[in-house]
Amino acid sequence: MKGDERINVDVKTSKSIGYTIFWFGIFTVLLYRWFYLNQTLIDTLDIFIVWIIASLVQFFTLATKGIPITYPFSMNKKEDRYFVFLVPLFSGILSAVILYFFKEGVEYWRILGGFIVGFLGTLLLFVLYKIIIYLWEKINTE
Repeated sequence: MKGDERINVDVKTSKSIGYTIFWFGIFTVLLYRWFYLNQTLIDTLDIFIVWIIASLVQFFTLATKGIPITYPFSMNKKEDRYFVFLVPLFSGILSAVILYFFKEGVEYWRILGGFIVGFLGTLLLFVLYKIIIYLWEKINTE
């Protein structure tokens, strides 16, 4: 029974579902505490650290396995370049919109800073992912 492949697949599937619920649940709790309860990042730092570490481990594990960032959708190189640029742009715009509409009394330089940090942070992660994928392909195709 221990070596039954069907059981192993079912266990992995249930762990995956559990992780997904955990990941979105923690994110929802963070958003609730930040925007509804008006707590700061320092107030929720313990939860945020757990969430960000889980996110980064998943992100880099997929990269080191050679799984494309757009999985399960396949894209050609042109579409992939658009994806790597447009998603960080959307992330920056979303950060600015959240700051503008959900925080009262926010100055424009802070909104611009939110856009820049959201855009550059996401772009940096995507570029790092692409570098890891490139190195993985180089190592495994030679």
